[in-house]
Amino acid sequence: MNKTFKFMGIVLATALFSGCVPAPKPQAGTTLGRSVGGASALEYGSRPSSYASSIRSYFSTKLARANEAQYKFSEPKRAYKRKGFAYGGDVDWKGWLVETSVATTSRSGRLLTPKPYMVLFTGNQIVEHILGNSHKLLVKVDK
Repeated sequence: MNKTFKFMGIVLATALFSGCVPAPKPQAGTTLGRSVGGASALEYGSRPSSYASSIRSYFSTKLARANEAQYKFSEPKRAYKRKGFAYGGDVDWKGWLVETSVATTSRSGRLLTPKPYMVLFTGNQIVEHILGNSHKLLVKVDK
């Protein structure tokens, strides 16, 4: 009797888990374009030329007292963002990423602690900003 239950458990487990294959992970630089640093230069578009002024004007509508804020910018880096795993994990966006820190002032004029942001560009157009230095779905191609 005990052997029968054990056998049925093995058969059920095999039936449930057969055919389960992990989803393929997207790979950067898998196009036919000319590869530069492991990724095609055409995939990510042109590097943003006036990213500092674009970011300042973008945040002027998003932050309180942004005209008094202090900004620090990194150089633009190629990056891509995946869709959520519930949506298949495919690549959702490819472009340029600029890491920025913005220190705004309080109502009394005191400078507050800078907050890190990642600003995503497609060409010279800002697509979105993300608060923080990392994101689970965002992959930096250039380190």
